[in-house]
Amino acid sequence: MPLVPGERYNCDVLQKSHSNNIKISYVLSFLAELYFPITAWLFFYLRYLDFREIAIITSVHVLTSNLLEVPTGAFADLIGRKKAIFLAFFICSLVMFAYPFNSVFSAFMVLEILGGLTNSLLSGSLEALTYDSLKEDGRESTYDKVVANMQTLSWIGLFTSAVIGGFTYEYWFGSPWILQGVVFGVAALLSLGFHEPRIDTKKYDLGMIFSQNIIGFKEIFKNARSAQISTVFIIIGSGYFIAGKILGLSQAREYGLDARTTGLLFAAGYLLTALASQFFPKLKNWLGAKKLLILVTSLLIGSFLLAKYVSLILGTLLIVTRISSSTTFNNLRSSLLNRFVDSKNRATAISSLMLLTQLPYVFLSYVIGDFIDQSSPNSFASILGMAMVLALISQQIAFSLAKSKSQAR
Repeated sequence: MPLVPGERYNCDVLQKSHSNNIKISYVLSFLAELYFPITAWLFFYLRYLDFREIAIITSVHVLTSNLLEVPTGAFADLIGRKKAIFLAFFICSLVMFAYPFNSVFSAFMVLEILGGLTNSLLSGSLEALTYDSLKEDGRESTYDKVVANMQTLSWIGLFTSAVIGGFTYEYWFGSPWILQGVVFGVAALLSLGFHEPRIDTKKYDLGMIFSQNIIGFKEIFKNARSAQISTVFIIIGSGYFIAGKILGLSQAREYGLDARTTGLLFAAGYLLTALASQFFPKLKNWLGAKKLLILVTSLLIGSFLLAKYVSLILGTLLIVTRISSSTTFNNLRSSLLNRFVDSKNRATAISSLMLLTQLPYVFLSYVIGDFIDQSSPNSFASILGMAMVLALISQQIAFSLAKSKSQAR
């Protein structure tokens, strides 16, 4: 069917607009992870709070992000992705500017809740707008490549901010947050350049928050094999999550590192993480999935068990090793999930698994923080390592007994 006059022009304009959308998505992916307080936030919080209070407010941030993911998605449906992304960056910019001028627990709690809100508002909106822009041009098959490029830019942002953030903190403790407020403000302005796609493939319903998680839980626990693998992933993933939320930075501080040196340490970890991600297919083919899972689990648990008994150099090396092995675990988890999860429910299953991975930190945050206050981060690391070993052994025994009973019938 021939195009009516002006239709070709409109198509060309839309295609150009959508190409511009992808470019903006790339820039925002970088700016969203160019998070200058990434390694300085713990040093800042410890000026005013103890570890118990820090653990509580960070767990509230995690809980807020999870609980508001679907409601904020519905809100983005209502006002449009472009406006949602703008609001997320704009509100987060104001939150960043507020941090250096507050010093009490209640104020930080409010800021963490707002941070969780903006995280949930941004995550789904940017991803959905990017996909819909490609689909409207008939290029949705390139989505995986585009997402991979966005993830690479995110790692570059993390590496850059870890280095710069630590140095600026040593200059003035509020510098990383002021700088971050400026970055998010720029991101908000750039988001106004998005062209809202006419296609909207991802619709949210507030009822989804229950139904989707139920589908995900049923999928990962649908039989004994999938339930055991999922349980192993939850145990190991919880260890990585706790290390990432509070333990890694607090260990670096216990080893005597300041914010600047900690930034350099974590930057090295992020760089190795990006490299490890590139070599994951070769590692998996060389060792096999099972041996690779045993290797990353050993590195994780070993970094916990040995932390209390090693020197500064070996201790920091354990932290870097743990950071760099995290992406191998994440990739391996995604790869193995494909074997027993239906493709149509894969995203939902992964989302549910991630929720279960984060819940131990949310529920035990008070205990974790209080234990660190009463002893030390490395002492807690040892306890965490032993708890993970016991949990892994217990699940193996439990599933073996269940299998034996099933065969006996």
